[in-house]
Amino acid sequence: MTDLAPQARDRDAVPASGRDGLPPLDAVDPAARARLTAGSSGWATLAEPDLGLRPVVLVDGPLGLVSPTFDERDTSLLLPSGIALGATWDPSTVRAVAAAEASEARRRGIDAVYAPNLNLARTGLSGRTFEMLSEDPLLAGLLGAAFVQGLQGQGVAAVPKHLVANDTETERQRMNSKVDDASLREVYLRPFELAVRAGAWALMTAYNRLNGVPCAASTELLDIVKGEWGFDGLVVSDYFALHETVGPALAGCDLEMPGPAIHFGRRLAEAVERGQVPQERVDDATTRLLRLARRVGRLDGADPVPARPDEHVPAERAHEILVRAAAASFVLVRNGNRLLPLEPDRLTRLAVIGPNADRPCHQGATFGRVRPADSALTPIEALRARFGSSCEIVHERGVDSTPAAPLGAFDVTTPDGHRGVLLEHFREDTPVVSETRGDSSFVWFGTVPGVGPTTEPGRLRLTAVLTPDRDGLWTIGAGGSGDTVLTVDGRRLAHRPAPAPGDLMGQVARAETSTGTVELRVGEPVSIVADMTTEGGRVQALTVSAAPPVTPDALARAVRAAEDADAVVLVVGDELRTARESRDLPHSALPAEQRELIRRVADANAHTVVVVNAGRPVDAPWADDVPAVLQTWYAGQGYGEALARVLAGDDEPGGRMPVTVPRTDADRSTHGETLDADLTRHYTAAEPTGYRHLLGTGTRARFAFGAGQGYTTWRYGRAELVRDGAGGPERPETWSVRLTVTNTGDRPGRDVVQVYLAAPGEKDARLGGFAGVTLGAGESAEVRVRLDERAWSRWDAASAAWRVPAGAHRVLVCRSAEDVEYELVRDVPERS
Repeated sequence: MTDLAPQARDRDAVPASGRDGLPPLDAVDPAARARLTAGSSGWATLAEPDLGLRPVVLVDGPLGLVSPTFDERDTSLLLPSGIALGATWDPSTVRAVAAAEASEARRRGIDAVYAPNLNLARTGLSGRTFEMLSEDPLLAGLLGAAFVQGLQGQGVAAVPKHLVANDTETERQRMNSKVDDASLREVYLRPFELAVRAGAWALMTAYNRLNGVPCAASTELLDIVKGEWGFDGLVVSDYFALHETVGPALAGCDLEMPGPAIHFGRRLAEAVERGQVPQERVDDATTRLLRLARRVGRLDGADPVPARPDEHVPAERAHEILVRAAAASFVLVRNGNRLLPLEPDRLTRLAVIGPNADRPCHQGATFGRVRPADSALTPIEALRARFGSSCEIVHERGVDSTPAAPLGAFDVTTPDGHRGVLLEHFREDTPVVSETRGDSSFVWFGTVPGVGPTTEPGRLRLTAVLTPDRDGLWTIGAGGSGDTVLTVDGRRLAHRPAPAPGDLMGQVARAETSTGTVELRVGEPVSIVADMTTEGGRVQALTVSAAPPVTPDALARAVRAAEDADAVVLVVGDELRTARESRDLPHSALPAEQRELIRRVADANAHTVVVVNAGRPVDAPWADDVPAVLQTWYAGQGYGEALARVLAGDDEPGGRMPVTVPRTDADRSTHGETLDADLTRHYTAAEPTGYRHLLGTGTRARFAFGAGQGYTTWRYGRAELVRDGAGGPERPETWSVRLTVTNTGDRPGRDVVQVYLAAPGEKDARLGGFAGVTLGAGESAEVRVRLDERAWSRWDAASAAWRVPAGAHRVLVCRSAEDVEYELVRDVPERS
């Protein structure tokens, strides 16, 4: 279990000026202090030379470092997504991945990363489930804490987000999460509490309302964070989340992002002058910014928190860390007749089929998309490299359509023949900047480099010469933050009006387009022009995409390939726009054409492995009809290589399910949950959710929370419950479960021992602790599972305190939430 250092507990325990290595605040006047409560841009805070304060650079980063200027030429490591990291059930792996990201951040002068996402996958249908670590608060919290420590071990601030109950994307800017106190404390706040105890230097508040109040303006929420938890870091607003000045300032929000200021800064200084906000609150916010700057090395004359050289990841080592993390995240949930691993030397022909075999999905359509430095190997490329010398590899997509992609995925040039597209910026029809770009999806925040502020009216024109690689009806689309007209060879193909005001960040992230179709011929170039006129705004964006013609006989070709092969690797799953920021999914099923592909291929070949490349729990009624199912998530730039290694048996699929896959969506307690007329989502009626709901109702999952097989077998010896510490006024007593685990198979492997607890009267059980163990064939070891210090406690709303219920607490030693090896009991006496 991750070692979490406790924090102080006094909300107002902010060191006086001149202490804590910080300069005295009276070096600048109150107006200057207020000015520091908002960013200078979309990615940096303001400087204040009189305080020795230099700008702190902050970027989005749950899946890797997002370019501060959203320039596709700024490339970064592409990490396994949150749900993939959650599937590792391994804090050390998560910490190593975060250290790789932090090491890259330091090389690029980035000081803080908006990560990890600690919201919970309570429905499985959120548009950002792929960013979330788990449906369980303890698993999410412990792995989130490891991510925090990995980043900050290199001197880069972690900014866990989105505080709190931002577990759905529908109407996220306006919706209200109505959560009872017990669920809020025990479930939704718990991951953030563990991140704070791990030493997080900042937190980001969510867009949504919590019990009627915007999170950034919730005194109740931020009193818990800064008061009860003793958080001494910076509270940052999500982008454009503030809608007023006084409420967020009084509640404890410290920094408005992005800059320049809208509601803080000058307006906050005016609120102080009117007596609406005390000067002490502004000084507290300024002190917290200075403390962050000191920790990351942006405060002159102050020593930053030293980095851990033993965890530094040189650029040349980072990719291998990500490949190993990807393999550690893969979950083998079904392996009939021990079909896996495949043995290359025993195969004559391997069919690699499916839409994700050559077009894998690495991330969703969110604001924080990452551009990998190198072209990551696709599954088909990696499988050819690993298996191709031993057997014949055949490949078919198996579905008629190919998802739309930015023009950089095709053979495009500028009008004068350079690889890429021509992007031209105009002010009052006067050309200002003309440049060649490698892609056709752009975002500018606050400033367009070389052009000026995004708030100024202007015009943008993209021109690309596309040379088709197949005959047929192509679909071309364009859209952006302004009124956009798309033409092909001078013929108007589509028009998309400027988007209505609303969820600006979501609109930018979704990159929605209006499309038209045009008949094209192989090798005959056409000119694509997208012309966008904008009235100006805080953000500007433009996307131009293309989708090639359908392939009508794709399914029949895939079936023939399956019939002629010794084995089939069938890669299905999401495409970029399956998971979208500010939009949830209507259901968890794969597209109908993929479900039919699975059915037909499985009928044609009894040795079919279905590989699910999806960043969410996927409804899998077809799983009973195939021998092997491998969940592989969005596993980052090492995905293809890791998949080839795991399928060949070079590495083990080391993961366990971080979410539940029920037998039907209707088995979820959140099924049918919607927003009411006040845009409120009522959490209490659905609690508990996920695996706890299924356990409480006696409903079996298709793939249980915590399930996963690996390539070897295990035996658990008799378990015992051990009290480690007696506790005291500040900390509860600590307990662990101890047992001997033996690898009974013929190869090395890793197992995860899981312990679940049920308080007296509870029908369900909740994760109380876990521990991984790696052993060689035939080896045994004693495993000690440290239980979460809150494992026995429940929040008592009447007394507003944590209480340990009296009576018999069940302690379940498990392989998954449904697979119980031993049941122990702890009797807690009545308090006198």
